[in-house]
Amino acid sequence: MRFSGFLLALFFLSVPAAVLLGQDVEIDVEAPTLVPVGSTFRVEYVVKHKRPDRFIPPDMGELQVIAGPTGSVGRLDMNINGQASTVDLYIFTYVIHADKAGTFTLPPATAVVDGKNYTSRPVPFEVVEERGRGGAQRPQGGGQGGQQQQTTPEIAQDDIIIRAYADKTNVYKGEPVRVYFKLYTRVSIAGSEQQKLPSFNGFWTQQLSTDHYNWQKETYNGKVYNSRIVLDYLLYPQQSGTLTVEQFENTFIVQVLVEQQRGNSLFDDLFGGFPEVKQVSRKVSSATVPITVKEWPDGAPDSFNGAVGEFSMTAEFQNEVFSTNSAANYVVRITGSGNLPLVQAPRLDLPSSFEQYNVKTTESLNRTASGISGYRQFEYPVIPRAEGEYYIEPVKFTYFNPRTGQYTTLESKEIALSISPDSTGRATGYSGGGLVTGVSREELRLLDEDIRFIKLGSAALTLRSGSFMGSPAYFALLLLIFAAFAFALIYLQKRIKEMRNTEVVRGKRANKVALQRLKAAEAYLREGNPGSFYEEMLKALWGYMGDKLNIPTGILNKEIVREELLKRDVPQEYVSHYIGLISDCEYAQYSPAESGHMAETYADAVKAISKFESLIKKRK
Repeated sequence: MRFSGFLLALFFLSVPAAVLLGQDVEIDVEAPTLVPVGSTFRVEYVVKHKRPDRFIPPDMGELQVIAGPTGSVGRLDMNINGQASTVDLYIFTYVIHADKAGTFTLPPATAVVDGKNYTSRPVPFEVVEERGRGGAQRPQGGGQGGQQQQTTPEIAQDDIIIRAYADKTNVYKGEPVRVYFKLYTRVSIAGSEQQKLPSFNGFWTQQLSTDHYNWQKETYNGKVYNSRIVLDYLLYPQQSGTLTVEQFENTFIVQVLVEQQRGNSLFDDLFGGFPEVKQVSRKVSSATVPITVKEWPDGAPDSFNGAVGEFSMTAEFQNEVFSTNSAANYVVRITGSGNLPLVQAPRLDLPSSFEQYNVKTTESLNRTASGISGYRQFEYPVIPRAEGEYYIEPVKFTYFNPRTGQYTTLESKEIALSISPDSTGRATGYSGGGLVTGVSREELRLLDEDIRFIKLGSAALTLRSGSFMGSPAYFALLLLIFAAFAFALIYLQKRIKEMRNTEVVRGKRANKVALQRLKAAEAYLREGNPGSFYEEMLKALWGYMGDKLNIPTGILNKEIVREELLKRDVPQEYVSHYIGLISDCEYAQYSPAESGHMAETYADAVKAISKFESLIKKRK
C-alpha cells in the first residue's frame, strides 16, 4: 500500500499541467515561525490554480530534511461577496527536524507552469530552547492555524492547557473584574465536545466577543504553544466576601499522526511508511479563581443606589416653553464607565401641581475588556396643571469610586420655571386655596337660552308645614357630610403616606414594571434575537423580585431572594422554580444551543410572576 502511494506521487509529478484560463499561478509557503529544539515540523509549498509541469525543490542547506517532497492535491472552496469559486491546490510537503537553536530561512522553491517559472518567497523561522524537557521529543508537524501535530498517539499532560486569568482579585462590590480563559496547545485540535461553561455565582456577568483574537505563538512554562483567548467575561460582584469563578471544562478532539511500522520489504526500507491520522479525546479544565470582594464603606448618602465607577451627570428640560396641561420631559443623562446597566433612575421631586409619569430609560453602552462605558438616560414625563412660578429641586446622584474608595455625589442645578396659561384661554387651573377659578365666559354661557323668562300672573303659593333647617333630616344629612369628610380626610392622609413610602410604591409597581420588561423581551423573541431576549428576561425576573421584596439592587442575589421568599411562607417548590428560571436565563445568554427554548422560557416567566403576585399578596 505504501509502494502504491509512492507511485501515485511520482505519477502526479510527471503528469502534464492542465491549463485553467483566467487564473494566475501562485506559490505560497506554509510553515511555523517558532519551533522548539528537537521537534519535527512540516513545510508545505502550495501551488495554486494550475498543475505544475515540474517542481524544482529548494536547497535546504544545513536544515535536516527527514522526508520530502511528498506531493498531494487539494481544493479550496471560497465565497467572496456572494461569488463562489474553487481554487485547485498542488502541495509539496517536507518534514524537517530542528536539531539546534537559532534563526533559519526556508529557501524558495520553483514551480514550472506552461514554460514559466514561479518562485516562492523565503520564509524565516526560529528554533528556541525549551525548559523542562525530559526524554525524547515527540515529532510534531504544522497543522491548521499554525498548530502542531504529533507522530505518536500519546498526548502529554501539558500538551493542552486551559488557564483562567483575572485582571483583579481584590475589588469592591460592583467593581468590574475581567476574567478570560486562554487555551494553550501543542497539538492539532479538530473540534470539541462536552463543554461545561464556568459558573459565576454572586456575579452579574457580561460576555465579551472573542472573534478578534487570533492564534499566536507563546512560551509558557518554558515550552512553545499556540495560544488563543477562547472565553472573555466582565464580572460585576453583587455581594461581599470571597467569590469563586468556577472551572471551565472542555473535551477536545485531537488529531495525531501515527507512523506505521516498517516491514521487511525493500520498498519499505527505501521509502518508509506513510503516517496515519488518528483522533484522540482529551478532557482539560481550568483552575478556579477566588475573587475577594470588599463591602462599600459606611456613610453612603441617601442618593446612592449601587452605582460603582466614574460618572458625570446632566439634567435639563427638553422644552423651552411651558404652559399648563402641556407635556414636558425632564431628562437626566448619566455618562461614564462602570456598572452602567445596573444604574437606577435618580429621584425627582416635583411641586404638587405637577403630574409625573413612568420614567423612560434609554442607553448606549460599549462593552470592552476594560469595562462598560457609555451613557444611560432617564426621561421623566411631567405635566404642569397650574400656572405660576416654580422651582425644580436639584437631582442628586451618588456613585462609589473604587479607585479612590470614596462616594461622590453629583447634583444638578435648581431650575426656575414660569408656567403660563394654556391655549384655551384659562388664567389658571388651580387657585391657592384649591378653588377652581378663571373659568372663561364661553364655559358659563347657557346653551339654547339666554335669561330665564319671568313668569307673569298670580303665583300658586302653598304654605309649607315646617322648615327643613333644624329638622331631623337636616341633622342626619349634616352628620353624613361630616362623616364623609372625615373618611375622605383619613383616606387622603393614608394615600399620601403610601405615596411617600417608596417601599410600598415600589412593591405595588413591581408587577407593572415586570410586564413592561417582559413585553420588551417578547419583541426580541419575535425578532429572533436570543442575546437581547435573555438579557431583558433577566432584568424582568431580577427586577420583579427586587421591587416586590424591596431588596436594593446592590445586594440582590439568589440566596437573598430565596431567604426573603421563605420568610413570607412561599412554598419551596415555587421558590426553587423561580431561582432555576433565573439560572436557565443566565446560562442561555452564553449557550447558542438554548436559543430554541426562548418561547418556553418566556411562557414560564409570565406564569411564575403571575403566581408570585398572588402568593406574595396573600401571604405578605
